Amino acid sequence: MRDIAVTLLFFFLIYYTLRKPFIGVAAWAWITLAFPAGWAWGFSTNFRMNFSIAILTFVGYVFMKNKPKFRLDTTSFLLVILWLCALISTMTSQSLLIDFAWGKFSDFSKVLLFYLAIILIVSKKVHIDTIIWSVVLSVSSFAAMEAVKFLLSFGGHRVAGFQGHIIGDRNDLAVAINMSIPLILYLVGQTKHKMLRSGLMALAALNVLAIIGSYSRGGFVGLVILAGYFFLKSNRKFVWSIAILITLGIASAFVPSQWAERMNTVSTASTQDNSFIGRIWAWKISVKIANDNFFGNSFLATQDPIAWHQYREEIDNFGPIATPPIPEEQFAKAAHSIYFQVLGDIGYIGLVLYLWVLYLFYRRLNRLVKKAKQLNIEWCEHLARMMSISLVGFAITGANVSLAYFDLIYVLIAMSFVLERRILVEPVSSNRETSRHNFIRKRAMQG
Repeated sequence: MRDIAVTLLFFFLIYYTLRKPFIGVAAWAWITLAFPAGWAWGFSTNFRMNFSIAILTFVGYVFMKNKPKFRLDTTSFLLVILWLCALISTMTSQSLLIDFAWGKFSDFSKVLLFYLAIILIVSKKVHIDTIIWSVVLSVSSFAAMEAVKFLLSFGGHRVAGFQGHIIGDRNDLAVAINMSIPLILYLVGQTKHKMLRSGLMALAALNVLAIIGSYSRGGFVGLVILAGYFFLKSNRKFVWSIAILITLGIASAFVPSQWAERMNTVSTASTQDNSFIGRIWAWKISVKIANDNFFGNSFLATQDPIAWHQYREEIDNFGPIATPPIPEEQFAKAAHSIYFQVLGDIGYIGLVLYLWVLYLFYRRLNRLVKKAKQLNIEWCEHLARMMSISLVGFAITGANVSLAYFDLIYVLIAMSFVLERRILVEPVSSNRETSRHNFIRKRAMQG
């Protein structure tokens, strides 16, 4: 039955993608984040849904009328350079995992193609809202279902994603949820239907519970910081204070003792937690790789057995944090940090480019808030504020996971491009055109 539903949905998306390419962009986002292949087990798993929708989206763009004007900005240019550095890194890498590295490079290329599709096609509020709904109906709805299982099991169910999915790991899923909660709150502000608004608010609460149910320490720390940041930025502090207290009150009734014990290990993680010590090993090896390789060791850098063996005996007292020796039988670990991940994968130049992109994104969001306020475009101001909170969630919780090339952050960056280059310039352009038309008509009447 699920296979039939997925198949029907696939043909439905094909039809509308060709008619309206922005629906293809939204479908691309939904397929990437919802991972429909994880819901089905039959013939529909053989469909290359994402690839097909991506191709059809660009085909639809070719035949699209009134295409938005396109010109690369600084952020887009930096992403192109980052891609070239990743290509050079992969071409020159001596990693034993080079075949897998090329696969990851291909994935990163697809992410940037997705970014390109957004800045080429999306130009209106309805386009942006459709993409945001796609994100919410993928990440947030799945998180809500997992939160319900957590509640029904009285805290026994551990929230996690589908195996094989980019956010299948519970820590990765916690990052995606932290990034999606502000988008839910944006939709709450844009929705006039009371029942739908209530449903979205319940969805946000369940997403908070999902992070708690993931047992992810990084996700929980990120959630706390995210809540504090949102509280400071919000104009309705009392309302949200009540909502947070109610959510935490419900959560405390279902949280088992194992969860509390795991959260209590945050303060002693650097000295007593084997998992955290393993991450410090990986971070040190990332630095060692970058010190010896200008373009890094390509994707999955720290998981390369050669690199792990080469630096295993050099990192005990390397860096500000002393760590115990790495046992010989210890398997290579992932970077578990977006920053150290890029450092090991693409080197210092890659990390500089990556941080530069995030910084420019943050600066752009601040400009959008100010400009939207000046032009009295309330929805745009609200969205820019919520996207800045999503960025904070990614930057904080991302320090604990290997999600540097996560699709959603690039989707948000691309949407900020659209807001600045297309949405906020329209009122000015419209006013100028109106003034020009009135001037011509006045001259004609005088003549």
